Amino acid sequence: MPDTTDPRNNAGQSNTGPGVFIAGNVYGDVSNQQIPYSHYRRAEEARVPPGQQRNEKASPEEDQSDEDEGPPGPGQIFIGWCFATYMAFGMAGMVSMRVFAPQQSTWGRVGMAFLAVGIAAGGVTVLALLCAALAELCASGTANAADSARRRGAQGQRAAARLNLRYAALAGSVARTSAVLTGFIAGLFGFLAIGKNAADRAHDACEAAEAEIAKAREELGESLGGR
Repeated sequence: MPDTTDPRNNAGQSNTGPGVFIAGNVYGDVSNQQIPYSHYRRAEEARVPPGQQRNEKASPEEDQSDEDEGPPGPGQIFIGWCFATYMAFGMAGMVSMRVFAPQQSTWGRVGMAFLAVGIAAGGVTVLALLCAALAELCASGTANAADSARRRGAQGQRAAARLNLRYAALAGSVARTSAVLTGFIAGLFGFLAIGKNAADRAHDACEAAEAEIAKAREELGESLGGR
């Protein structure tokens, strides 16, 4: 007698024995056994590979959150380097105060002095990265302001276009100053790899900002009186 089960019900039905079903009638001995649906559920899960089970149980919200995560923006990078610079120079200041502590021995003062100088040197390196991040942040602001100025000029809003263009020029000036400071600090360390990287980033950001300002002035020069 073959098994007949109904997995759609909460409990499946298993019929075994030598009997047979003909036109709804039972001929012979048939043993009826109710099997819980969880038995079939476990059997189905056992036939599915574990990796596929994990993929099916993963929620779409988790996949979407992983896709939304991206690299940090210029503002987040700038804030991070501000905190790192504050910590470096703060530690250098605390160690410097220990140099003049009355209970320190001569060798202790010398060791503290060398440690303070080392931490301060690291702080100067972090300061170069901070200036590079500031240049990139200002370059991003310049691009946004220049784009807004072009759109306002195309809409005939002369005052708004002029204001956005001046903001772009101001942000570009800050980016240029930050690039110069980054190059100067990198020069103090003989343009080591980290300093050269910071200087290159700052100068690239400065060039991008100047290009955006030049593009905006070229498009809006006629409507803004050549300014």
